[in-house]
Amino acid sequence: MLLRLFGLTLVAAGIAAPALAPAFGQDVGGVSSSALSRCAGRVGLETRQSDAAFGVIALDGMPWLTVERTEDSIGTQPISTTVTGTGEYRRRNGTTVPFRFTCVLDDRGQALMFHASPLIRRLGDVLPPAIVVEGMATYREKTTLPKGVELRVQLLDVAKSAAGEGPDERGGEVLAEQVVRSGWQTPIPFALRLPRETSFEGRRLVIAARLVLAHQVLFELRQPLAVVGTDFLKPIELVLDKAGAPVR
Repeated sequence: MLLRLFGLTLVAAGIAAPALAPAFGQDVGGVSSSALSRCAGRVGLETRQSDAAFGVIALDGMPWLTVERTEDSIGTQPISTTVTGTGEYRRRNGTTVPFRFTCVLDDRGQALMFHASPLIRRLGDVLPPAIVVEGMATYREKTTLPKGVELRVQLLDVAKSAAGEGPDERGGEVLAEQVVRSGWQTPIPFALRLPRETSFEGRRLVIAARLVLAHQVLFELRQPLAVVGTDFLKPIELVLDKAGAPVR
């Protein structure tokens, strides 16, 4: 399976324009950029085709994601967007393989190709130092999730939103996020990575999470979960409710 995941080849390099920073509060179903979800869908499809019972694949969003306009092509297929970032593959035995990835999208926003390169830790190839917020997400109903469902988790600072300030009064500032595709495991693990130098002074932190199939939210946290720094010392457990169900 790992050979399949890391064996995809990117055959064309884009000519990058200035980065397109995803807008805070952009309503694309719990991620700052829909490109992140499109790339997760591509690697999830490729992996599922090679291993029907694949493990867990997670792609990091902000602040580790870069989305750039591209003017190039793969064969006769034009490329409009290049996405680069980090992620990890989690094996069934609990070990993880971190990687860096490049994903390219066409002018319709469809992911054409995904290429991941595993980090070589013994050679000092590691991800930047980070504060890691780990946890697990599950849902209340006794049902099997359909193929293609992804977990979208965000760590938000809502201090300015709560005060009616800032550019977005709805969702707050996205500090970290992750999109997770899981082929077998429930609860679904996640890990939100913040730069090591992140300051929490004056911030009001919450976690928001959804289980999404295409554009449909199946399960969600009814209210974002408030967290403080001491919560980061242990795994955070999230229980999602069916979208649209009455509040318990």
